[in-house]
Amino acid sequence: MTGDRFELTRRKLLAGVGSVGLASAGAGLGTSALFSDTESFDDNSFTAGQLNMAVSVDIRNKSVELPDPAIESQLGPDDTADGNVVSITVSDLKPGDWFLLEWDPEVYFNSGHVQVTSVDEDYQNSEGDNPESETDTDAPGDLGDHLLTTVWGDFTPSGGIGDNRPGLHNLDPTTDNNDSGLSSYETPDVDGVTTSGAHYTTLNEAHEVYKTGVTVRDPTTGDPLVVGYDGDSATFYQLFELPIDVGNDVQGDSVTFTLRFDAEQARHNDNPFTSGA
Repeated sequence: MTGDRFELTRRKLLAGVGSVGLASAGAGLGTSALFSDTESFDDNSFTAGQLNMAVSVDIRNKSVELPDPAIESQLGPDDTADGNVVSITVSDLKPGDWFLLEWDPEVYFNSGHVQVTSVDEDYQNSEGDNPESETDTDAPGDLGDHLLTTVWGDFTPSGGIGDNRPGLHNLDPTTDNNDSGLSSYETPDVDGVTTSGAHYTTLNEAHEVYKTGVTVRDPTTGDPLVVGYDGDSATFYQLFELPIDVGNDVQGDSVTFTLRFDAEQARHNDNPFTSGA
């Protein structure tokens, strides 16, 4: 055996290595059916979102001798309407009296747009008893024609007892007949006109604007305001004032009205409170 030589050339070596590689590859192909893998997505659930609105109202200020306005709900004393009816009653209103309401609509769970409506079928002027002579004793009553009401964007009370109406800023154009852009409160005359030319609306005039619904808008862009849940506050202030020079015609008269607040989702809703929106 000493004369025998086992010759292993480079070519044969490479061929041998190649054979081993092919055998190894063949083993892999032959056993691939034994491997397996499973992925699953279980217990899938889709839930529709929610939108809820609650509206609070507070008496922020009033003239000194005006009896405190009363706020009541069907569930007892309350100042928040969340599916409940809340009523505000002001009695013994005299020339020179005024009071300021703060309205605060809040939208929960999703952001939304807010619309305010003076319900037409609930609006009523009533002629009351008057011991003094009047120039107009026919129904309806005259209070709605003389009681001024304006909507303001901001209020900074000065504190203490006194006239805080100068703390009102940014008159909303919906309650200014002249669309004057008045930035701060000015005392009106008996017709509701101020020194700068603003013309405050009477309650009757404001009702005519709001009875078809007014959407709360961004004061800068004019777009419908996005309220709640990563949105803005829709708080606004409503001033009622009876000019001091009003005569006897309003004695005993009363006016009743309903403000309704509606909310719609903001997402995918470029034209809120319109049909087909």
